[in-house]
Amino acid sequence: MSKSLINQSYLTNHIDKLVRDILSSSVTFDDIGSRLNELYLPFIESCDDYLCYSKPIQAFVSGTKGIVGDSYPCNVIWSQDNIQRLIDSISCYRQDVIDEDNAWQFQEKQNRNTLESYARCQLNHYSKSLVVRVDLMYTQDHRELVTIYMFNNHMKKLRELISNKKSCFKYLQGYAWALEQGGKYGGFHCHLLLIYDGARREGDCALAIEISKKWKAITEGLGAYYNCNSNKHKKKHQVKDEFGNDRLGVGMIHRNNLRQIENAVYSALYLTKLDKKDQQLKVWLPNMRTFGHGTYRTKKRRGLPPITN
Repeated sequence: MSKSLINQSYLTNHIDKLVRDILSSSVTFDDIGSRLNELYLPFIESCDDYLCYSKPIQAFVSGTKGIVGDSYPCNVIWSQDNIQRLIDSISCYRQDVIDEDNAWQFQEKQNRNTLESYARCQLNHYSKSLVVRVDLMYTQDHRELVTIYMFNNHMKKLRELISNKKSCFKYLQGYAWALEQGGKYGGFHCHLLLIYDGARREGDCALAIEISKKWKAITEGLGAYYNCNSNKHKKKHQVKDEFGNDRLGVGMIHRNNLRQIENAVYSALYLTKLDKKDQQLKVWLPNMRTFGHGTYRTKKRRGLPPITN
């Protein structure tokens, strides 16, 4: 892959993975050398001191600096001696990587508990709710152009539109979002959950398409999406299990149908799945949030006691 085609998400994903492979001793010297020759120079040339990086990437930066010294990065030769020195250096960061992973697991559990409580309150407040799930990402042709700065800016604009509750966000009663990197979508992406008042909104598939158009406008044509409310996606989750129940958790959800409620909660919790550790952000801006949801108790929420100061 040429340098011009290696994007920020690709670099940080693969350097993070390289360090983890080194720590687990699941990679050969030759493989390390091959990956260093591909990743080291473009990453060092694009490394941004303002950004935050995962502990594995921090270990990579520290380890390579100790080896390269004052040499120009383009002149570095990854000999077996240098590779061994890098392995020895990275091994000193093993506990830091473990601690960061444990902190992520803890925070993800907290997010999961918070999201479950929030989703249940929303789904049980109205007699019926329209649940929409959309995954927002970037087209494969444009993914290499997207930096974490751009992704953060696009998400800010999206959240502003959601807060305004106009057009396709009209009658929106609840929402949640989670930012990730890598996985099947390859680059930076967002899992978005939207819960509408089902008495005022219908046509969940069409709504998801409208939301995707907003995303494409925000990203000036760079955006792509996956519609979890499409008929094709819903059919996969309508298959009955041995007890005659399906797992469809999007579309119109009725409060008096406990199976639908549980399915919708299960669908919402995909945003905080604990087995997606490899999809956590490896690069982010200082104080950048990777998960959030709306507020259930508001002054405008019908059917609840008034909020008093």
